Amino acid sequence: MKTRKAVLGSVLLQAHLKLKEIKDGGRIVRQGGAFGDAKNDTEIRADKVLGAFIRDRLAEIAMPGRIFVEGVSETGEVRGPPPLTDFYVDPLDGSLNYMTRGPTTGLPHGGCITMTHPVPGRETLFGHIMAAGIVDYRTGELWLSEYTADSAWSGGDDSSFFTEFFPTPPACAVAARTDRREKLDPGAMVVICEMYYASNRARVEKMFRDHPKGWFRNPGSAAYEMALVSTGQAAAYICDQQKHHELGAGYALVKGAGGVVVDFEGEPYDSRPHSFNSQSPVILAANQAIADQILELLRKAG
Repeated sequence: MKTRKAVLGSVLLQAHLKLKEIKDGGRIVRQGGAFGDAKNDTEIRADKVLGAFIRDRLAEIAMPGRIFVEGVSETGEVRGPPPLTDFYVDPLDGSLNYMTRGPTTGLPHGGCITMTHPVPGRETLFGHIMAAGIVDYRTGELWLSEYTADSAWSGGDDSSFFTEFFPTPPACAVAARTDRREKLDPGAMVVICEMYYASNRARVEKMFRDHPKGWFRNPGSAAYEMALVSTGQAAAYICDQQKHHELGAGYALVKGAGGVVVDFEGEPYDSRPHSFNSQSPVILAANQAIADQILELLRKAG
């Protein structure tokens, strides 16, 4: 029987191959009413096609449940009888990067799936996440995380998540591990700051104003950026309006690699509600020491 992680990895790799087949993928489907799309509130064809493709693959090979797909079925399509498993899908994160791709590998664009076992009669929490995966559509590289405890309802314990990185080709997995350094030094480590939102740009500029130099990055795909924290390539990710359909996957990957996920008050995300179309302030950090230093900079910035 396939593990939860293997199911998500299989679907994401199929989506990677599917994207290569889509013709006119940058063509506009419709204007207006989209949630976090590329530019001018438009949606692209590839996002719709991939979303429907991933939804159908999950319905075919996974256990019964509700499938929430950004841009396709955001109310959740019920597949099969209870007990339900909820799947949260962002089929194409980094749409602008995909639309502007050229003859090189281009800027990152990927997809992510988060799998939860909601507790009957209660709202779903981040601590109910059981598995998650992110794929880099340019290369097919995978980041996969799974909650390894026996109980499907416990969740939330850092030591019970395990994250692996599967390079291209995915011949062997590498256990993901966050950066072990405990002193925040933007001149010697990469800090990813979400620059899409003006409020976050202003806050980040104020936070790091006194740093004489620093490697601040925003590649343009939140799922990919959060995955980089899980493999130690970035020390932290900072965003004041992160969408939950990506954040669930980032949460599982970073925690499974030994990192921490907190809000702008320093509270862990474990017991926070995980709602598909919500947005929340978040810091994903390599370790608690790095998170604490970022929080102090936030407090000073006001």
